[in-house]
Amino acid sequence: MGKAIGIDLGTTNSCAAIVENGKPRVITYKGGQSTIPSVFAIDDKGERLVGHDAKKQAQLNPTNTVAAAKRLIGRNYHSKTIEKVKQVFTYELVEGESSEVLIKVQNQIFTLEQISSAILRKIREVAEESLGAEVDQAVITVPAYFNDRQRQAVRAAGKLAGLKVLRVLNEPTAAALAYGLGKNLNQRIAVYDLGGGTFDISVIDIKERIFEVIATGGDTFLGGVDFDDRIMQWVLETFQKNHGIDLSYDRVAIQRIRDAAEVAKIELSSVMRTRLSIPHIAKNEAGVGLDIDVELSREKLEELCGDLVERTIQTVERIFREAGTTRGQIDEVLLVGGQSRMPMVQRRITEFMGKSPSKGVHPDEAVGIGAAIMANSLAAVQSNDDVTLLDVLPMPIGINKVDGSMHVLFQKNQPLPDYKTRTLTTSKDNQRSIMLRIYQGEATLCADNELLGTFVFNNIRAAPKGKVQIEVTFHIDSEGILNLTARDKQTGQTVESMLKLGKTGDEKGKKEEPEAPVAPPPPPVAFTMPQSTMAAALGSGLDGARTEPPESEPAAGATHEVRRPETTKTETRGETTKTERSPPPADVAKTESVKAPAATPVASPAAKPEEGGSLWAKVGAWFKGIFGGG
Repeated sequence: MGKAIGIDLGTTNSCAAIVENGKPRVITYKGGQSTIPSVFAIDDKGERLVGHDAKKQAQLNPTNTVAAAKRLIGRNYHSKTIEKVKQVFTYELVEGESSEVLIKVQNQIFTLEQISSAILRKIREVAEESLGAEVDQAVITVPAYFNDRQRQAVRAAGKLAGLKVLRVLNEPTAAALAYGLGKNLNQRIAVYDLGGGTFDISVIDIKERIFEVIATGGDTFLGGVDFDDRIMQWVLETFQKNHGIDLSYDRVAIQRIRDAAEVAKIELSSVMRTRLSIPHIAKNEAGVGLDIDVELSREKLEELCGDLVERTIQTVERIFREAGTTRGQIDEVLLVGGQSRMPMVQRRITEFMGKSPSKGVHPDEAVGIGAAIMANSLAAVQSNDDVTLLDVLPMPIGINKVDGSMHVLFQKNQPLPDYKTRTLTTSKDNQRSIMLRIYQGEATLCADNELLGTFVFNNIRAAPKGKVQIEVTFHIDSEGILNLTARDKQTGQTVESMLKLGKTGDEKGKKEEPEAPVAPPPPPVAFTMPQSTMAAALGSGLDGARTEPPESEPAAGATHEVRRPETTKTETRGETTKTERSPPPADVAKTESVKAPAATPVASPAAKPEEGGSLWAKVGAWFKGIFGGG
């Protein structure tokens, strides 16, 4: 078996780390470089380029160079986020058959999973070259605020890259692990993670070897590239004012300005003034070449980007309230991510917290180091020491009610793992299918949240309406990935299902599925998940079902049981960890009463029965069909 590494898959740059002889380190290559640009391209000769090679040619080939793909992964093409992105990205986004985002490069169509897998494969190759050994396992980090669909997509990308993904780990949790493991601390810390494309803030309690996330939040569309864009817009406006030429439609010019803006921003973290000099950016009416040559001060940069920094502070305030904590109760603040190096960010955090941030972690390496510690633990043999890692759900998961609002099944900051069951009943005689849609997000209306997908339960046995009861178990694993299983309560047989991606409620002009009348509620039935089912529910996230919310309001009568999460134990030797799960104690089980959803008949061809009472083989096949083989 090959080596296991930790991978920080970033929006702008990625890195890998490994634990050797009990000590974690960042993997370097080619003259000591430790990061790889998260860039993919195809040149005019048809050659695929990744990393530094792709970034170097971006200015001359902007329409066929893909950067910041992490911002797009797992998103619906019709979401408001993608509408905004299409206006600023230099490469072309197209809609897939199931409303997923695809990218067109040199007239070839790629999924976001394929783009990300190319970057992961490059990281793997670099690691193997540096280590002189095969690498076939990894822990991959994601923003804490990634939803289920995005997490599933990252797992799929890892598999396409030939990696066994041991775990998808939240970036702030990884940073906390790098900071606190082996120090026997008893602290409450805040991890402020401002990277190239995303922002996360997490409140985490460290009690010796227990790492417990209390609350988390963030913005998956706020990061260093937004700071770059502010500089770019200022340069464009200045050039148009001076020369009367609008460069915003020139993709080559845009790429050149964006690259120069990034360099200037980085320089202003150590100097007070710098120049942006870009020769021959355009020609005037007389055919004379025009240059960009402007001075940018740190003061001007802060004026351009101050509101972005304040957005992060507002999010920090909100998450502190959700965590029930005050600034004075935070022992240390960790700054993680390249954009956290900005002096204004450090100054505002110091002003807000009343103390300077910790110097205990490297902002560019902490996440990768934490991922490596976890990767080593999951691939290592058992030891006598243990570390408990307890994470939470970043956003609520729920289903659609009749009025279009979301009925929440799992609350935000719900400790993980967790599961609930729900009983669906037929609303028509001899109904053979039921459709269930699932959303994730903090908005009241489903239309403003992310549609994770749609489950269609097929080949239901023929019976009068209300006589068939389908028991659906929703399980969220320790990675925050949702899985579904379903069975006929009367017969105990597994119900066949089909997973499909659906269109979000904020699509314009798209026809929604008709709603079915609410079925008469079945009599209350308490459900206890057997241990064998619970064990099965803890399988691979890649093969786990991704679900989509229903369209009807839950009706009274059905019951589902809520169990508090299992303990996720991680055994360690030195600074390594080994994760094990123990079943939830019976004395913490709780039963709630909710309405059963209206059944929506859906015509569907007969499906082949599932093996072993599991839906996951089918979902795995679905992933393979969409994203390609492993």
